[in-house]
Amino acid sequence: MTRIVTRSAKQIARARPPTAFIPATRLTDGKPTASTSTKSNTSAAPKRTVKRTRDAAPAPNSHKVVFASKVVDHYTKAIAEDKPHFRVGEKQIYFPTAKVVLLRPNAKHTPFQAKFVVPRYFNKLDLRDYLYHVYGLRALNVTTQLLWARWKRETPRSPRHRDTQIKKMTIEMEEPFVWPAEPERDEINRSLNLDLHLEMDKYAEDVRRLGSDQYKPPTAFGGLVGPFPPAPQPFIPKHVKHSLEETKRADELADKRQYEEELVKKFLKL
Repeated sequence: MTRIVTRSAKQIARARPPTAFIPATRLTDGKPTASTSTKSNTSAAPKRTVKRTRDAAPAPNSHKVVFASKVVDHYTKAIAEDKPHFRVGEKQIYFPTAKVVLLRPNAKHTPFQAKFVVPRYFNKLDLRDYLYHVYGLRALNVTTQLLWARWKRETPRSPRHRDTQIKKMTIEMEEPFVWPAEPERDEINRSLNLDLHLEMDKYAEDVRRLGSDQYKPPTAFGGLVGPFPPAPQPFIPKHVKHSLEETKRADELADKRQYEEELVKKFLKL
C-alpha cells in the first residue's frame, strides 16, 4: 500500500522551481536586435557581455519632505494664532473624571519635559487634548510607558494576583519648568504633626494595657496624661460594705417615691 504524504505549497514550489525567463530580444548598445534563434546567412556576431553597474543611491522621497514642511507650517501658524496645533476631539466633555498626576522628573529628563500618571484607557491624543483645554499647556511630543503589573498577596497564605498596571506619559513643552527643591525631613514632620501622631499612638497603647501592665508608668506625652494607677482606698469589711449599700439603695428608693408623690399632688392640685 502506497503511503500518501501531504506536502505544503511551499514544499511543492521548492521541488518544482519555475523556468527561467529568456527574452525574445536582447539589448546591444541600448537597441533591441533579433533573437539568436533566427537563422541568417551571415556569420554569427560575437556575443557581448553587458556589465551591470551598481544601482545608484535612491533619490530622497520628496513626499516626506513636503509632508514634514506642511506639519511645521501648520504648527507655527497655530501657535501664532493661539489655536490648537492638533486635531481637537469631536466629543465634548464638560466634567472630566480622568485622574492625571504630575510626577517629579527623573535624572534623564530635561526641564522641557514633564511626566504624568494617566488612566490606562488614555492615549496620546487624549492627554494632549486634556492638557491644552484644562491647563492651556501645549504637548509637542508625547511618549507612553506602560509598567509591568506586579505580583501581590493580601496575606502570606492567600493566593497571589497581579496588581493593576500603571501608565505613564512624558511630554515635551515649549517653556521649561523647574520643580522646587524637596523639603527636608524635619520640615515635613512639622507640617504633618508627626510627633503628635506618634504620641497619640503611644497613648492608645497605654490605654489598651491588660493585667498587671495597667500599673506600669505611662509613656505618652512624658507621662502627663495617664492613664494613672487607681488611688489607694480605705479598707472596708465585706459585711459593712453590703449593709451600707442596702441602706443607700433604700434611701434612693424613698427619695424617688417622695418625688413621684409630689408630682402627682402638683398635677391633681391636692
